[in-house]
Amino acid sequence: MLRKQNTFAEKKVQMRVEKVMSVRRREQQERRVVSRIPCGVRFPAELYSWSHFYRDYAIDSGFTFLNILPGFYTNSSSACCQEALHSVTLASLARQRQQSELMVRARWHYGKAITALNLALNDPVMTADDSVLITLLTLSLFETIVPESLETMMSDVDYHCHIHFRGTLLLLRWRAERGQNSDLDKRVFAFFSYICFMSIFVNHESGDSKWSALEKFTAPWMDGPLLEPVLSRAVEFRRRIRVPLTEMGHGTSRLEVLSKLIRDGVSISDDLEAVATGVQCSTATEQQPTAFNCLLEVSTKTAQAIARSLYRTIRYHIIELVMGFIMALEADGEEHKGTHTPHKLADHHPFSHNAPVIILEQICEEICAVLGFHSASGMEEEKTGMAYRSFGMFFPMVVLLFSSLVGARKKVWLQEKLQFIGETSGLGLATYAAGRAALMSRI
Repeated sequence: MLRKQNTFAEKKVQMRVEKVMSVRRREQQERRVVSRIPCGVRFPAELYSWSHFYRDYAIDSGFTFLNILPGFYTNSSSACCQEALHSVTLASLARQRQQSELMVRARWHYGKAITALNLALNDPVMTADDSVLITLLTLSLFETIVPESLETMMSDVDYHCHIHFRGTLLLLRWRAERGQNSDLDKRVFAFFSYICFMSIFVNHESGDSKWSALEKFTAPWMDGPLLEPVLSRAVEFRRRIRVPLTEMGHGTSRLEVLSKLIRDGVSISDDLEAVATGVQCSTATEQQPTAFNCLLEVSTKTAQAIARSLYRTIRYHIIELVMGFIMALEADGEEHKGTHTPHKLADHHPFSHNAPVIILEQICEEICAVLGFHSASGMEEEKTGMAYRSFGMFFPMVVLLFSSLVGARKKVWLQEKLQFIGETSGLGLATYAAGRAALMSRI
């Protein structure tokens, strides 16, 4: 019953030695890349970066598209999805740590994600997998963290800053045609709709190509219009005012057109404020409420404040347009005085000329509250979720940064804050906006 085990034991020992040496070599290679990560860290940079990303973006974020990422990081074995998640988490950490080695590694994973994505899209079975849709969403998030790449990666003016828009919409349509009616599709669609919607108002893009594609999109899971009613009216109003004032007729007819635009704009503004103030947090007994076109699940005070600010951001732009029409109406009234009864603004609708300033003050208060700028250090000590909060308040901050009603000192303060939250949270979009604003101030 006894056997010689010397040879077997020698092989087992050799295998263990080789395994330990392999682990050591891998750890040495990783330490070269993350040499400035705290000394106590002894696990791969990808895992370390995910823990930071989860803390920064996913914990109680309220954003419906961010809430689904942890599940795919944990459960998906898809190569393209894993590589995309590695790229975005490493890029965020590289921004925070200001480590070029980590950013090189992030771009390497980005390239691998694109390669794996192309392979998956050539396989109908893989194309139908939810991980492919998540990959496109994650790669789009990468561009908000590393926005500098947009200027070199995208030559198509219509889709500048939306380099994965076409592909995502085509994939959503493909999935809808095959009866894949999941909540995931709704969340991804809400994210891309949000980016395009805000670009129309904040970046002053025409949005014709993107919105035409969005409006023509249909799917069984779309149980309503593309936008919630008040936001849909805001987009339609934005389209109407693209007609130059010189093409609005002459005399009384022109005054009637201007007066109608002013009334409609004021009505939309009032409704936007009503929706903003009506945003409420959920309770344990309620169904989870959503806001801003299903972009946010309002489960925290922070999500509630972000939602209010987004509605008021659109409201400010509507009021800006209304103010322009008021000036044109008053100028026309003076020009035609005595020839007909002038249209007086007060005769048609109440309007406060201080409304734009009031809105900006409301937005500024929410920015300070959400990002913790009320504390003595200028940033609250608890930095959990700073990235998603910065993402949520980015467009409201841009409104203040480029508004003609905001003074030079306040704009400098905003530039400093954008630069700071970009470095703190890893959201490169904030740093990019601060740099652009500083450049424009010198021109």
